[in-house]
Amino acid sequence: MVKRHENSIEVSTYRSGRLHFAVGVSGRGKIVRIPLPGETEEEVLAEISKDYPNFELTDKYVDTAKTVSDAYHGEKVEFNLNRLDLGLDDSEFDESKHEDQTFENQDQTFENQDQISEPSPVKSSFERSVLLEVSKIPHGEVTTYKKISESLKTQGYRAVGTAIGKNPFPIIIPCHRVVKSDGSIGNYSGGVKMKREILKNEGVKIKGDKIILKLKKELPLNELPLH
Repeated sequence: MVKRHENSIEVSTYRSGRLHFAVGVSGRGKIVRIPLPGETEEEVLAEISKDYPNFELTDKYVDTAKTVSDAYHGEKVEFNLNRLDLGLDDSEFDESKHEDQTFENQDQTFENQDQISEPSPVKSSFERSVLLEVSKIPHGEVTTYKKISESLKTQGYRAVGTAIGKNPFPIIIPCHRVVKSDGSIGNYSGGVKMKREILKNEGVKIKGDKIILKLKKELPLNELPLH
């Protein structure tokens, strides 16, 4: 059962065309939730309320919600990850500190991981490291679950996939850019159709549910590696 947070947060929404976007911000000024867009404001608010039933609507963070919308629609946006509640203080936020961490023989359970104190939506140092690794994927490019695992020096592919699937900040931490090793776009909490749309908005070429890789003279198309 998912534990719901009792602390009140502030939520701002933004509409772009047919879609509504939202961000939830804690009393500490940290973003704790970015739901995937919905066709109604009620839909995105209901998604936030699953984890944060106590919230107040405000216009204070409309610009941030618009930034999420811009990213969804393919714009290359600059976003300071310090604004996200990743379970560490601003003084601790140094991405280089996490690049040398290794995680061996991980599986789907996180009982043995260092726990991050509430009310952060990121529950363990392992989840945080996975999200930080995903945040490095460049706009308009993709990588694989396997490559993320290798970057973290773990063979716990399922654990990595689980952490990515629990991403509380989709679009800004671009879990949509993680695909399967065979080039299939893979699963997405918003559905395959939404994942395909976001990737196409970023200029990624897709045929059906497969990534189309750019041809290089030295390799046949079907032998090109994914990033």
